[in-house]
Amino acid sequence: MFRVRPPVGLLGSARLLRDPTCLNQVAHMCVYMYSTTFYNFLLSPTRIIIYLFNTQAPMGFFILCTALSLLTANALPTATLRVSKHIVESPPRSRVHALLTNGSSIPAGGSVWPTAIYWTTVQVGTPPKDFPVAIDSGSGDLDISGKGCDGCPTAAPNNQYDHTASSSAEAAFPYVFSNSYQTCDLKQPTAVCTISGKLYKDQVSLAGIGPTTVTLGSISKQTTNFDQFKQIGGVMGFTQGGKEDVFASLVAAGLCDNVWAMCMSEGSKSNGTITIGGVDERLSVNGTVGYVEDVGFGFHSVQVNSMTLTSQGGGGSSASIQVGEAGILDTGTNVLLAPTKVMNALQSSMCKDASLVGCDKLWQNECIELTMKDVEAYPNLTLNLDGLDLEMTSKDYLLLGSPLAKKGDQYCLGIRDGGSAGGSGFIIGDTTMRNYYLVFDLAGKRIGWGKVNKQTCGSI
Repeated sequence: MFRVRPPVGLLGSARLLRDPTCLNQVAHMCVYMYSTTFYNFLLSPTRIIIYLFNTQAPMGFFILCTALSLLTANALPTATLRVSKHIVESPPRSRVHALLTNGSSIPAGGSVWPTAIYWTTVQVGTPPKDFPVAIDSGSGDLDISGKGCDGCPTAAPNNQYDHTASSSAEAAFPYVFSNSYQTCDLKQPTAVCTISGKLYKDQVSLAGIGPTTVTLGSISKQTTNFDQFKQIGGVMGFTQGGKEDVFASLVAAGLCDNVWAMCMSEGSKSNGTITIGGVDERLSVNGTVGYVEDVGFGFHSVQVNSMTLTSQGGGGSSASIQVGEAGILDTGTNVLLAPTKVMNALQSSMCKDASLVGCDKLWQNECIELTMKDVEAYPNLTLNLDGLDLEMTSKDYLLLGSPLAKKGDQYCLGIRDGGSAGGSGFIIGDTTMRNYYLVFDLAGKRIGWGKVNKQTCGSI
């Protein structure tokens, strides 16, 4: 999801997010990931947010944060949020999150198929109540289901926000909001989905960190075609850095360091781990992380110089495609979205190999049946950054489980034309990220990539 901010001077002044020095605290969590596959290019849609009379319009940092405990340099205890395994149709379950720092764990459950949402709980109000929220690293708002919401899901673990039941709640200017999205309707990608409601200021805690004052949206209406929010009725964004951004508010209050990291791998306890406030060396192979410059402004991005296609055997032919674009890093996008010119070049280079079964059909957005031998014959894809390569095998971009597939055993191409999404149409999503422990060092304005340690990610 991507929030389109108004230009400076149109709806308000733009400002940069400051990076205050925080306590050396680290929070770890395993996010709720709901899917049996990472496929779904429709998941992380281009987001068009109409934020009525927004006077903040901050030009902030692209921040993902969901943590469920606290760890400091002085060895404060850590609470870890565990995520369910990949179980289709598993009923959701939840436990109330007491704000403890005694190493307690919070189990997750459920399956939202096929939207593959990452979600966690946030504590809102006085007294605090748990609200499940989708993690959206492409926007900067906290929006939760409001009491009497039309169209919001009500089954557990969902909750409904009642501002009259919170002694710390007060109305917030401009009092109303309306957030609209595209590619949120899985059957009609160009259709618009909307959530709208009223704005309030209230006390918010995350991972036992807080509370701090955050401006939040209480959703009063959600359109029926909003497939992404049919089971989890809320969203927490981390990219704008304003008063609506929970993580940025915690950082500004000096409650955590301005760095977070994430890995996505199915472990013994969960499907991934997010580190808030530092870097956990256990989550990358040998504790090694290589860094490149964060070239984004508003959205965290890395400069991709070229892409290379190499036969799976390693000794075969290779083809290099020039890119020269900044790729936005969006944990809410499941697949790789590429600019049209890059898509055309990739298709042309890949499908020159006549031995690849169904290549042209796949690139024409058809889903086809393939044997594992057919899949493994497709080339590896490497994104060449400045001094660092991001590697994907054919199993990372030929994927089962797409809503476009007519049968469950059909593979679909997990590389899609990004159009104008995020500006360039170039978005690096989960199918690339899941091979790495990804570090967002906001203070140093750099992005770290370490080979994911599959023995520890999802098992902490």
